[in-house]
Amino acid sequence: MHSAAKEIETQLTDWGFMSVEVPGIGAKVEAMMHSFEAACASTDPSLADYEYTSVPQLSNGGTHGFFPYLSEIPRLAKGVPDPKEFIHVSGALLADKPAGAGAVLAAFPEFGERAAEVFDTAFSLISLFGEVIRGMMPEGTPDFDLSRDATNLRVIHYRDLDGREVLAHEHSGIQLLGLQLPPSDQGLQYILHDGTWVEPVIAKSDLVLCNIGRMLSSASCGRFRPSTHRVHCTYSDTDYERLSSVLFAYPPHQARQWQISDEGLTVLDETWGDFIANRFRGLGSE
Repeated sequence: MHSAAKEIETQLTDWGFMSVEVPGIGAKVEAMMHSFEAACASTDPSLADYEYTSVPQLSNGGTHGFFPYLSEIPRLAKGVPDPKEFIHVSGALLADKPAGAGAVLAAFPEFGERAAEVFDTAFSLISLFGEVIRGMMPEGTPDFDLSRDATNLRVIHYRDLDGREVLAHEHSGIQLLGLQLPPSDQGLQYILHDGTWVEPVIAKSDLVLCNIGRMLSSASCGRFRPSTHRVHCTYSDTDYERLSSVLFAYPPHQARQWQISDEGLTVLDETWGDFIANRFRGLGSE
């Protein structure tokens, strides 16, 4: 990763996101996503028993747990929820913090084992990306201090599309950094800095994409723009399903926000948890 720092900087400048190949990660991610698909189909136990509203939440562990079908309404969707169900596996949930948070993984042990393996690999990768990006920022930039507990692995199952072409409206993530893992099918599209939409070929591959989130855009005083992306589908097959996963990396929620420019570092009174809360407003899953 460090030897490719210059290439990563060029990608970030030209594209607004970064890409690396990680041999073997595609097979791990595919196995995890299919185990989640099987969990979604299970009735005994049922993922509905572990909806995020009933899972113990930890301010340092984000919103972890299962989010049922049609539970998230993006800001640009005009009140129409995305046709998906998903789960957030945070580092806190993997560590069963607070006690009982990891019950969903105990109920679906195959998914839990595979999710833990992917989480560990993805968190290591995003930490390395963070080191490279921090090296592109002004002297005095604080450590990104990515929190394992607060970081979330989101695994998504799109289904019952009912003719929908837009599966996820264009958006940029709240997090500091995001890592898009290889999905089961194409459809993930990014807008370049020149306004052109592109669709990187990453489905069923060993390629991962690193996104800039709104946290880092704020912390860098706009030096880095948040990566804007969407998910489209052109299939008319009524049985079409799509599986995908992404890691959202955060600093500790209780840590104070900071901003750095060429003039120096400013530490704010607000926490990163405040930043998240402000930007979650307007989502159906608030």
